[in-house]
Amino acid sequence: MNVRAVTSHILFRVVGRPIVFAVPFALFFFIMNGERFSDLPWYYLAALIFSTYINFANLANARWIVPRLSSRSRAAQGKPLVLEIASFAVASLAASLAAALTLHLTIVPGMLGSPKDVLQLVTYSCLFVVLVMGVIYAVRFQREVVDRIRNEAERKGREEQELKTAAEIQQALLPPRSIAGATFTVAGASIPCRTIGGDFYDTFELPDGRLGFALGDVAGKGPPAAILAAMVQGIFASHVGAGAGPAETLDRVNKAVLRRAIESRFATLVYGLLSPDGTLVASNAGHNPTFLFRADGRLERLDKGGLMVGAFDFAVYEEERAALRPGDTLVLYSDGATDATSPTGEQFGEERFLAALSTAHRETPDDLVARLLKEIRVFADGEPPADDVTLLVVRFAEGAPSPGANRSTS
Repeated sequence: MNVRAVTSHILFRVVGRPIVFAVPFALFFFIMNGERFSDLPWYYLAALIFSTYINFANLANARWIVPRLSSRSRAAQGKPLVLEIASFAVASLAASLAAALTLHLTIVPGMLGSPKDVLQLVTYSCLFVVLVMGVIYAVRFQREVVDRIRNEAERKGREEQELKTAAEIQQALLPPRSIAGATFTVAGASIPCRTIGGDFYDTFELPDGRLGFALGDVAGKGPPAAILAAMVQGIFASHVGAGAGPAETLDRVNKAVLRRAIESRFATLVYGLLSPDGTLVASNAGHNPTFLFRADGRLERLDKGGLMVGAFDFAVYEEERAALRPGDTLVLYSDGATDATSPTGEQFGEERFLAALSTAHRETPDDLVARLLKEIRVFADGEPPADDVTLLVVRFAEGAPSPGANRSTS
């Protein structure tokens, strides 16, 4: 049993506390008035009577008086504590006088024999009330601080565990990091700047053989952004495969998010459909441009679309078409990749990002994602990320049939 459990036990509060508190009382009175060491036990007996009376008075005060004072003064901030302390002080003084009267009528006749003796007793009583109250409330406040720190630590521990679980769920909602089909290879990764983040990516293999892929970035960070990202991802997934193209799908997602009326919350989103013959149809809702790296090293930007989803009910979305040939690579990313900051405050930037992608056509999508994340991490050099970093790389397979010669990028 620990010390706190012992001192909180009813037996100690009723019996042990007076025995302990009588010691300083006895020593004080002995030093002030004692002449022989053999008198010390008598001083201790007198002090024990004082501490017993005071202890029972304080226990009664705590049981019957303090709860009524607190309930009546709850509206006044700080007032209940002042009244509580005052009630204990009055109870202690009254108990001291009662103890003195008891001693005067029993083993210490003449204790209250003169006004000077009464004044001295009241002075000593006030002094000891202050000291005892100081000790009691110091211990009480120390316990409250310890309890508050422990409760805060437990709360943070629970929150960390909940966030860890939420992060595991969020990662589980993402598709496998690497996917290979008959006409495509896909790799992606999402690294939140906190435990959970507001970025997501997704891929869909449609019944007609087309590959659907999307990457989104919700405004904000942490749990609120993660919840909205899961909602947008769910809404988006429910509209994929309904026969609609990217522009129409984004329009439906925009209206669905707007119906939720989440103030000051929106998401940027890019969605593309890649057919087995290499035909790409894509639409961009306020997101970063999609980079198309041709197998021969040429770079193209795909950025046609409209406004972010969830912000404007008048948003209209366009589609962009491109003819992919075997080996062509699409790179989608969130702005956390280009906004990564070095210890000197310099941003990774689009120029570095494109330089890192210059050999994209010669690497597997999985290797490319891993290398990009490593370069961003090395550039940051331990600087905490300011935003989530999400990458998605889509490669039109080497063995896929080339699209017709009449197809061109529009």
